[in-house]
Amino acid sequence: MIDRFHNSIKEPCISPFLGSIARSRPPSIPPSLHPSLRPCACPFIMQWLSVCSLLVLLSVSARSQNQICTIFTEAKEDGFKSLILVGLAQNLPDSTLGDLVPLIAEALAMGVKCCSDTPPEDCDRDVADLFQSAVCSSETLVEKNHLKMCCEKTAAERTQCFLDHKAKIPRDLSLKAELPAADQCEDFKKDHKAFVGRFIFKFSKSNTMLQPHVILAIAKAYGEVLTSCCGEAEAQTCFDTKKATFQRAVANRVTELKALCIVHKKYGDRVVKAKKLIQYSQKMPQASFQEMGGMVDKIVATVAPCCSGDMVTCMKERKTLVDEVCADKSVLSRAAGLSACCKEDAVHRGSCVEAMKPDSKPDGLSEHYDVHADIAAVCQTFTKTPDVAMGKLVYEISVRHPESSQQVILRFAKEAEQALLQCCDKEDHAECVKTALAGSDIDKKITDEADYYKKMCAVETGMNNNAFEKSMMVHYTRIMPQASFDQLHMVSERVHDVLHDCCKDEPGHFILPCAEEKLTDAIDATCEDYDPSTINPRIAHCCSQSYSMRRPCILAIKPDTEFTPPELDASNFHMGPELCTKDSKELLLSGKKLLYGVVRHKTTITEEQLKSISTKYHSMKEKCCAAEDQAACFTEEAPKLVSESAELVKV
Repeated sequence: MIDRFHNSIKEPCISPFLGSIARSRPPSIPPSLHPSLRPCACPFIMQWLSVCSLLVLLSVSARSQNQICTIFTEAKEDGFKSLILVGLAQNLPDSTLGDLVPLIAEALAMGVKCCSDTPPEDCDRDVADLFQSAVCSSETLVEKNHLKMCCEKTAAERTQCFLDHKAKIPRDLSLKAELPAADQCEDFKKDHKAFVGRFIFKFSKSNTMLQPHVILAIAKAYGEVLTSCCGEAEAQTCFDTKKATFQRAVANRVTELKALCIVHKKYGDRVVKAKKLIQYSQKMPQASFQEMGGMVDKIVATVAPCCSGDMVTCMKERKTLVDEVCADKSVLSRAAGLSACCKEDAVHRGSCVEAMKPDSKPDGLSEHYDVHADIAAVCQTFTKTPDVAMGKLVYEISVRHPESSQQVILRFAKEAEQALLQCCDKEDHAECVKTALAGSDIDKKITDEADYYKKMCAVETGMNNNAFEKSMMVHYTRIMPQASFDQLHMVSERVHDVLHDCCKDEPGHFILPCAEEKLTDAIDATCEDYDPSTINPRIAHCCSQSYSMRRPCILAIKPDTEFTPPELDASNFHMGPELCTKDSKELLLSGKKLLYGVVRHKTTITEEQLKSISTKYHSMKEKCCAAEDQAACFTEEAPKLVSESAELVKV
């Protein structure tokens, strides 16, 4: 279930259509809406997803069509309301759920009117204009959400203002999607639609730039976990078991989508195009370079509007892309995975393509690509159209190496590009290129990187979850002790989650593309979320590196020996009787805080010193938890531990 939603289609839904265009008093709120809005839960997810597909079709249809009636008829009442809820929550972050009830009621009433025998003229208006007019008609919403400036504009200027406003809404960096406790199962059983609806509202507000389609897929997974656990005798145990997996899947999906937008923002179309060329050449090695190039150009064209929040344009271009790709019978006849995906309905095609495994390689394809074999033709193309030559090189490597990460291929391509720049205008260009690339072998690069991650997986597998995450805390505190505990806690948690998932789900052959892609996404998010210049110059330098070099750059950073550590203070560690009753997550947090403090104090602390401090910590905990007066014991022993630790790591 988690995997299904994690690979959810990337084609986002449009913002909801609101029917508050009428100047009369809003109709009364239908009982089915008030007070909880009652958005649909799991059984109605297919209706939600159908709305997405339908809206895509409508967005390219004639403006004169009564779009709202068609949507209302296809989506039914529950789907219509749910879609509106997502869009409103994302665009009106300072509004409460109760604030949105009148707008949803008006939208529902408008849907009914548009499907009547005499639909109002407003039913034919542009959907973005309808949405903005609905919001701007409410002085309360405009004032509460600081939209007065936008509502004073019209047409395209107003639309752009709404997009800019949405883009500036603060994001929730925790990336958490909390599961409820078992004692809430009764509320869920009484009204599962309202319960999941409240989750949609909260999650949408925390992820305002996340495509609505993805939010609905996450809500579906959320509802399925609730349905499963609330039917168990030990519901809380069920929630505790599923919580980490659910949250990791949500975080991975959100990070993946945001990372592409970060790459586009920082590096532009060229790097995005290279990434997508590698990704889909690996999946569809039967497609020619020309066919793949045309497909990738269309994919890249969707990134800017989708990342800006312009969901109408995003949908149009994604729908056109999928239709054109699935209409190419020549490619479909050779690409088995794509052919199977194109048989799915419009809702599921995108998610299918995203999740499909690499097809078999074409007959006669050599095992290795030798750039030197036809260097004269390569240089001739490179001299005239360097991007085409580099694209062809990337394509040839990618179709042969689905086991490689995008980043490894891009690092080799960068070296090859420098060699071609240096040599192609020389008479002895063939020998020049051989010399320039003498120490650069793509097959060896792939093998070496794959071996590195296999070793990391062996370490992760050989340690319990807490021990590995603590080791990551130690490593990152060594190289950036200036960062706050919360920042390093999140980084170490992300790295642990990536390796845990990839080592478990992609054993052997595909560990490299799984781990390096996700770790690079995490680095991109960290560089974007936190100003690297406030950490230290080394981190700032790595964050400004080329896309493919960020991870190796950070990996090469040595412990920061120039950092002036603060004094170790027992009051900062809060070690008391709560350690005796905390769950494993809280105990992990406590242990990481202690490690953060002592490693910051001495970034070159040895493994033996860390082991000694850890042993003392566990001895103190065991002693005081067994004491009759736990509080008194911790009050006496905790300062001793901190003092002994400070003396042990004294610089």
